[in-house]
Amino acid sequence: MRLVLALTLLATPILADTNDGRYYWSGTSALTGCDPDAESDGSITISNGQVSFIETSCKLSNPTAMRDMTEGTLFDALCSGEGETWNERMMIYQTFDGVAVISRGAVRTYSRCE
Repeated sequence: MRLVLALTLLATPILADTNDGRYYWSGTSALTGCDPDAESDGSITISNGQVSFIETSCKLSNPTAMRDMTEGTLFDALCSGEGETWNERMMIYQTFDGVAVISRGAVRTYSRCE
């Protein structure tokens, strides 16, 4: 029984909360990008299983750990923005100073706000 519990815990996917925080894109100013009251198209916020961009928000579900890539988690994302809703796959990958968000053939890296 203990072995089954231990294996179950080891197989549990990584949750989004390990990445919770505000991030800014390297092409923008950290001062603007990290200001929670400023609207910056170079910032994202990850919180409570959701990633929010300037005009888009995606609810993350079904976190799937990546084999031999423990820094990355693949999600099903239900996104909405500008009056539209859509589904997509999204990977959030921890980098040395933040995260990379990979979706729809695009990759953008963000640094964690201090």
